[in-house]
Amino acid sequence: MRTALALLGAALMPMALAATVDPPYRANEEPPAADAALVLSGDVDYLRVRRAARLQRTGRVRFLLVTGAGVGGDSGRALSDEARRAGVPEDAIVREQRSTTTRENVVNAAAIVRARGWRRVALVTSASHMGRALRAARRAMPEVEWSAVPVADAGPPARVCRARVGEWVKLAWYAARGWA
Repeated sequence: MRTALALLGAALMPMALAATVDPPYRANEEPPAADAALVLSGDVDYLRVRRAARLQRTGRVRFLLVTGAGVGGDSGRALSDEARRAGVPEDAIVREQRSTTTRENVVNAAAIVRARGWRRVALVTSASHMGRALRAARRAMPEVEWSAVPVADAGPPARVCRARVGEWVKLAWYAARGWA
């Protein structure tokens, strides 16, 4: 019985640690000026797009590229509506509306970034998501200079812990597939 409990404890320890630590990335204190801010879908409380809108309104970025084919915070259309409500002019918003995953977000955004000739892009997503998202963006667009602009994870602490654990698992999957 003691051995079984010890094994269970040893098995759960990495999960407990993963629930308290985001996958690593390096964020700038103040994001450098960039051509655009890439806002990834999954923005359930619109924290990402509001942060990107502040970057645009203060002149840190010229354009917002919002992504997603879902509904609400998973929709490029809903994210662009929220950006307009936050004061971003329509002509400063670019939508990608086919993606349903982080990988699709960055792969589909790559065509837009390249077509517009953007060289510096601020990646705006949740802190727990940033480690995987930034690696995926760099893999999809290695020619782009990326700056990480994390926002707080939405929701109660238990939800944030689950998100972190999920991000570690997804990061391992992305790494195994060569996507991150």
